[in-house]
Amino acid sequence: MFNVTTSHVLVYLTSFASFTSYPNLTSIASFLCLILPLLLSNIIKRNKSCKVFLVDFACYKPPTTQICNSETFLDRVRSSEKFSEASLVFMQTILEKAGLGQSTYTPEAFLRKPMNPCLEDSRREAEIVMFGAVDELLAKSGVEGKDIGIVIVNCSIFNVVPSLCAVIVNRFKLGEDTVSYNLSGMGCSAGLIAIGLAKQLLQESRERKKKKKEASVDLHCRHRLSSCD
Repeated sequence: MFNVTTSHVLVYLTSFASFTSYPNLTSIASFLCLILPLLLSNIIKRNKSCKVFLVDFACYKPPTTQICNSETFLDRVRSSEKFSEASLVFMQTILEKAGLGQSTYTPEAFLRKPMNPCLEDSRREAEIVMFGAVDELLAKSGVEGKDIGIVIVNCSIFNVVPSLCAVIVNRFKLGEDTVSYNLSGMGCSAGLIAIGLAKQLLQESRERKKKKKEASVDLHCRHRLSSCD
């Protein structure tokens, strides 16, 4: 229980009157009263946003014939006669510091003798890796191609026409309304960018479907009301 006396009420009223006598403070208080509800509603909306989770994943694993240790790698690069000795030393340093093991896989074209990589080899390598990973993922998750609405491909160096996204869409017969993004030229950081993009697109897709459903229900109700009239 609080005992509120007449003197306390007079003090409160006097304090409020002295506060309102300053126009600047009154303006600040009015601004805070307007901005605080907006901030609270924004925080609540963010907390209610759709959560995105990784359901499953798949990684393509090449055959054992494509295993290449660091010694073989340097020998193959040296035999190509396309790199200076300084470049070879730099490559060796990178191999030692990058943490690549002696069972690292390399493209088939790299191990071929003579080594003569071309665009067709690069395209074949990309298709083998992508198709192998996607096939395994669809088999593990039970998802069909027609149920996929978003495709994001990240490849830093290999950028061709038609895009790698288009290759996947055509290979797995995805829908015409499939949204596809082909990220390239951004290095290793594009992996995190692709994940963030997928999360944002899934959240926005859910919001659009929700609004579309609400609009459909509203339209249906209006139609029923007009029919009753």
